Amino acid sequence: MSGSLDLDEVDRAILSSLRENARISLQEISRRSGVSDATIQFRLRRLKSNGVIERFTIATSPAATGYAVTAIILVQTDGDRHDRTVSELVKVPQITEVYGVLGEYDLFLKVWCRSLDELKVIINDNIRSLQGIEDLHEIIVMERAKEEMPPV
Repeated sequence: MSGSLDLDEVDRAILSSLRENARISLQEISRRSGVSDATIQFRLRRLKSNGVIERFTIATSPAATGYAVTAIILVQTDGDRHDRTVSELVKVPQITEVYGVLGEYDLFLKVWCRSLDELKVIINDNIRSLQGIEDLHEIIVMERAKEEMPPV
């Protein structure tokens, strides 16, 4: 999205309903918001075409899918190899989030694994082994108190 779209109450009601349940029907959104089906359909198309809605997806239970271990890894990179390092890290399926950050470290990674042994392999074989990695700080998540997308 090149610029931000001015979202009104109807747009936010649509986004809020979809955030709660991406499979909700247009009729149900219409009923909840008090706006016609045709307006909801038009607004939904506009939100998608303007990049406000990037995709429709599901949220899975990490425990139910076997991913019992979550780690946050802070990474210091060599400035000359930073971009190449990022391009390699985003290819690792267990690394679900990669953020460039300011401060002592350059990157913030979120990693999901089935076990601590798998995490050890990912850290040693897929992260530490990359040229451009200078230092890591690994944090094992003990509890997910909250994990959501930004508010609408």
